[in-house]
Amino acid sequence: MNAATIFVHGFNGGVGSTSHMISAAQHAGWAKQIMTATITRYGRISITGSEKMNVKNPIIQVLFENNRAPEFVQINWLHSLLILLKREFNVMEYNGVGHSLGSNDLVNEALMYGDDLRVPKLKKLVTIAGPFNGLRGFLHAKSVPALLKMDHRPSHQTRHFKRMLQYRDHFPKDVQLFNVVGKVDGYLDNDCFVSVNSARSVKYLLDGVLKDYRELLITGEEGYHCSLNHNPMVFNALNEFLWDDYATLPNMQTRNVPISASELNETNALASNVG
Repeated sequence: MNAATIFVHGFNGGVGSTSHMISAAQHAGWAKQIMTATITRYGRISITGSEKMNVKNPIIQVLFENNRAPEFVQINWLHSLLILLKREFNVMEYNGVGHSLGSNDLVNEALMYGDDLRVPKLKKLVTIAGPFNGLRGFLHAKSVPALLKMDHRPSHQTRHFKRMLQYRDHFPKDVQLFNVVGKVDGYLDNDCFVSVNSARSVKYLLDGVLKDYRELLITGEEGYHCSLNHNPMVFNALNEFLWDDYATLPNMQTRNVPISASELNETNALASNVG
């Protein structure tokens, strides 16, 4: 059986947070949703759907009944779900797609429980607007070329980020990650909720343990936090990354960048050199 892909919403999210991405994947013929896993506020897991995994690229939508639960609680819920999927449904490999805090849940679950043989093997991750270093860097203001020059290592790290760094060596081997980052128009480097610096810091968090890292920076109106998971450009890139073995996504992409011609030339030069 090929890898199942789980979609995880963010803080205060729900069905609508990931349903557009799932629908786009199904409409394009890449995958099929076969199950919804709802986790109650008490941590009980309710499975609805066909429960048949022998389809092309099965999708599982994950819903937290308490969508404002603390991150460490959601991580444990997600871990329990992964154990269940392997034990009861023979899911041996999985991909993860997360929006906002759902990105953190997926990455941090893999960091904390990467050595647990009871969970399926992680293959690919798509993280969209993940606040990996909290709200650090929210008020910074840099041009797009300057942003691309910045090290992914955050200069000021939250206590939680430092804690997750201690688990780096436990992260599963050979995982590929595609990171989507947003920056709205204006003077500050954020998507109105998460800073560019915080969203990009996942590369440093997983430095040396990822098989491959790819990044898409979307600027302008489409760079808004709650637009990134409804963006057809993101849908197409996500689908190709997860399921097209022949796709060749560049290391760094920028889209809809409202900068001058001279800055644009500098951006393109930088984009070709970012790893």
